[in-house]
Amino acid sequence: MKLYKRMKRGVKAAMSAIREPDDIQTMLLSKIDLFISSEQRKLALTGERYYKVDNEILENKKYKYDPKTGNKVEDISQANNRYAHAQYKNMVDEKVSYTLSKEYTLSCVDETYLKKVQKLLGNNFPYKMLKLGYEASNKGCGWLHPYIDEKGAFKVMTVPFERFIPVWTDNDHEELKAGIYFYDEVYTKNGKDRVRTHIEYWTSEGITCYIREDKEIFVDYSNNFDEAGNAVSHFLGKDGWYSWGSVPFIPFKNNFIEMPDIKFVKSLIDGYDKSRSEAANYIDDVRNLIYIIKGYGNLSEDEIREKIRSRVLKLDADPDEGEGASTLSPTMDLTAVIAHCEQLKRDITEAGQGIMKDLDKYGNSPSGVALSFMYSLLDLKASAMCTQFTFGFNKLMHFVNAFLDETKAPEINIQFNVNMKVNESENLDNCQKAKNLGLSDDTWLNKCTWVDDVQKELDSLKENQPYKDKVPIGGVTDE
Repeated sequence: MKLYKRMKRGVKAAMSAIREPDDIQTMLLSKIDLFISSEQRKLALTGERYYKVDNEILENKKYKYDPKTGNKVEDISQANNRYAHAQYKNMVDEKVSYTLSKEYTLSCVDETYLKKVQKLLGNNFPYKMLKLGYEASNKGCGWLHPYIDEKGAFKVMTVPFERFIPVWTDNDHEELKAGIYFYDEVYTKNGKDRVRTHIEYWTSEGITCYIREDKEIFVDYSNNFDEAGNAVSHFLGKDGWYSWGSVPFIPFKNNFIEMPDIKFVKSLIDGYDKSRSEAANYIDDVRNLIYIIKGYGNLSEDEIREKIRSRVLKLDADPDEGEGASTLSPTMDLTAVIAHCEQLKRDITEAGQGIMKDLDKYGNSPSGVALSFMYSLLDLKASAMCTQFTFGFNKLMHFVNAFLDETKAPEINIQFNVNMKVNESENLDNCQKAKNLGLSDDTWLNKCTWVDDVQKELDSLKENQPYKDKVPIGGVTDE
């Protein structure tokens, strides 16, 4: 196979990598430690956490000072509602569904080559793209790893952002010089659980494996050589190990700055959660009134403070009123709280570029113009992702063409079909008008939301034309 002859560099690369000096190992440790503590990785984990609606409000606690020790302790006597809302999850689902739920369209001048690529990618590739959409939205970037399995089939898999460190060749982050993939393994030694970190250092020519235990790192010879004693590389061919000629990790970015969606809305969501929780606390406080007992004022300051916390306040009796009991209700301007929460919801939608769901402005059946305005922010966000995903798909084609042994493959264009809601009756009416004006079937069919595959519909229209249109020039001859 020409592919193997063209790409057989893996053995040499792997052998040289094993002999790398100690400064490479030091570099690996430094990059891993910096990445683990980096704000970018923390933000990615935060995005994943908020997508699971594990918001910061769930960790909220209220405290008091212990009158005996003076120490700060948790106060479980106060109302402490912790309402975590799913606005962020809903916004991510909106974007990914809008951008990637409808199957993409591939086009190429060479239909034979196009069918080969479609067959190679398989029916599950749209699902991979959908998964990359969630990775990119929540973490800033999704990583796709192409590989060849034990049966010689071309496969791809998604790699968690928090486990892969890119080493870029350029400031624009377009080309990889190397990549560091790492994961932890728990094992038992002397009856105690311990953790070791497996490190894979990927270059354009091969892969070298290391193991880290505590602060020490050493070469993992068991994974750097196969059973026959040959140094491993990217994949195993019929007559040895081979490399792709490029680092086999492809970025599918969320946007140009590689930031997750949570970056732009976290503080607003935290504020919304807190406001709604405090409003719920107020309602609970109303049910748990503070009792004012007059005539029992012979208490120390610490005792009074404790009684206040226990929602019973003892005071001296009023000579004019005598002894008795009354209640004190907490006060809160609920109207202001509601207005504040509604404004926060609008702010979250604008900052997160979500769908403007103001039905009071647009009505229950918005027109096409109104729908375009409602989706305008989401369109901006989706367009940024489509641009980045197109770039990633083009990178993937390098590995596809290498596997297919295509040295001069024609360009394949990918088009993402957004899933925007439309006024269907209005859309059909406009399409009919376009047809009546004499526009080509290809033009008005591309605007018809009922048509998923324009070429298939064009072929169907040709098949269903009246018979008179199919009569050859010159008429019908009798046989």
